[in-house]
Amino acid sequence: MCAHFPIADWRGGWWHEALLFFTPQNSSPKTRFDRHSCLQRPRKSTGRRWNFAVRKFLFLAAILTHALVVADVLPDGVSDEARSSVVSAPNENGEFQRVDFINSVVGWDRFFEAGFLGSGRVIGNIEAGLAWGGHEVFARPDGFAPAIARNFSGSGVSGEIDFHATMVTHVLAGTGYIAGSEPASFYFTGLGMAPFASVWSGAIATSYSASSTGAFTTTDDSVISVYREFAEGIGGQRPDVINSSWGGGDPAAATNTSISLDGLAAQNPMVMFVSSAGNSGSGQVSAPGSMFNGLTVGSSGGTTFLDPSDFSSHGLVDFFNPVTNVLSERVRVAVDLVAPGENLFLAAYLGQTGGLGASSDPGIATILEPDPPTDLYFLNQSGTSFPAPIVSGAIALLRDVAANDPFVNLNAVPTATDSRVIKSALMASSTSTTGWNNAQIVQNIGESLVTTTTQSLDLRTGAGALNLSNALDVYILSGTRDVDGLSGGSISSSGWDFGSVSLGSFNQYQFENPFETEIELSISLNWFAGREVDAFADTGTNQFFSDLNLEVWKLTNGEFSQLIGQSISTYNNTEFLRLNLGSGSYGVRVLLSDIVFNTTDEVISGQDYGLAWQATSVPEFGSFIWIIAVVALLARGMIKGFVPRKS
Repeated sequence: MCAHFPIADWRGGWWHEALLFFTPQNSSPKTRFDRHSCLQRPRKSTGRRWNFAVRKFLFLAAILTHALVVADVLPDGVSDEARSSVVSAPNENGEFQRVDFINSVVGWDRFFEAGFLGSGRVIGNIEAGLAWGGHEVFARPDGFAPAIARNFSGSGVSGEIDFHATMVTHVLAGTGYIAGSEPASFYFTGLGMAPFASVWSGAIATSYSASSTGAFTTTDDSVISVYREFAEGIGGQRPDVINSSWGGGDPAAATNTSISLDGLAAQNPMVMFVSSAGNSGSGQVSAPGSMFNGLTVGSSGGTTFLDPSDFSSHGLVDFFNPVTNVLSERVRVAVDLVAPGENLFLAAYLGQTGGLGASSDPGIATILEPDPPTDLYFLNQSGTSFPAPIVSGAIALLRDVAANDPFVNLNAVPTATDSRVIKSALMASSTSTTGWNNAQIVQNIGESLVTTTTQSLDLRTGAGALNLSNALDVYILSGTRDVDGLSGGSISSSGWDFGSVSLGSFNQYQFENPFETEIELSISLNWFAGREVDAFADTGTNQFFSDLNLEVWKLTNGEFSQLIGQSISTYNNTEFLRLNLGSGSYGVRVLLSDIVFNTTDEVISGQDYGLAWQATSVPEFGSFIWIIAVVALLARGMIKGFVPRKS
């Protein structure tokens, strides 16, 4: 039996500060803080509500008065208007230092404005317990699918309602509909990333810890049974993405549970597996975040949400070769992306079950409520448990557009739902984070200077920060959405492809038009580790591991003439490059250089993969001068129509 600790022990992050109980300042002359909870009751009768059908914006000051019972806390420079969404609002001594609308931070607005909010999509969320669907953030208008459409408990699991699952589900698919409002209105705190998606809530905990609040135990059966049920589908339906905001141990992803989950991901490639990295700082990423065939998300913060969070697990993890029986320590990067994960304001479940109900902490006992609990919120929630559902919700939105936009019609492109393609698109469209460095160095190879990385990704943030707006351009609106055939071809400046490359050979892609100015090229290659899970015994098997390389070439007269850059890690199943290229013609090669191990009786002669890329112009010096001048004018309120905010 393996233990998984989602809070204090293995995460070390979002719960290690304990909780702060907040009594609203205007409800008692004795506002108090102690180390037991961080909850706040919203006031239902004051402030503005968001009219979904008519208004897309609402006044931020009114939001704060309405939902947080704090008025006049806007710092200088914050707009009076802000879109409704999940909120990051650092609260110190009863005052909110600033308010950031996380949906907008990650590029959600373009989907909202086009009316794509996840309707018809399914998100699986698997962790210790089940989400509480009775919180106000999960209320929806008549005629819409419920926020929590299905509950499922693993083998030997009681399936208790839990506080952590409720917070994560808020991020995934909170809606916050105000019952009886006409036209329909919504609480600003309610909207998650995919507010009209349906969530399947899965529970895997066989017991909860009394001494370490939120920690829990599992078995192979309790975990694998839920993931299998979700990945293979129920009633002819299956999730687009399965979110996992839990984990512990196994940085090599070598246990039966990890191998089995990787096998399920490989055997069901239309279902993306997303996991949190963990909150152990420089400690290794734990399973399921260390698995090969999913997407692992760390946390970012700071004023721009581009700074790696100190608590977010990072660094290199291990690789086990089952043929040689050798464990290679700290040789591959586990984190693929980051998203905001600091100081979130999230739905609280304070019932008598789950991690809080099992706690022996006397302070926790004082805040538990009888059934049904009331609509309270946690303040200052930080941890990688929340960036993972931000990315999972983003995937649901992309799948919503792909399936339902008649002008896009990716239903006719079956490879568009492949998780290797979607993962590559999210990584290629990401934003470079503060200090981003994937250990690219310039080498003298032959007569060429070649930018080379054997690490592939940044140790803290992977490819970078989620940029959903860019992902829309790469995955949905690009000029190349799957090249004909499986062996490369002509491509536009951004796009994706599903391909297959033979051992000892390569596939070539040529940009159809030369670049006329300097560009930044971000390009991501992803493939599956060869793993499978037995259909009856829930036993995972390591089959093979392929070593693919990614190259960027300069073209002369249409021929690949000069190697410019290469990502050539051995133990990652991701290759990634971010290069500045001068004007000219370029191409890309995907090579299958080796099979690291093969435990099967079959010859591994090829490997399927997903590839995505984005080329963006690098502003010239004169452009920077113009931008600086515009910013200076804005600061003085000199551009017509601009009214600076009064302090």
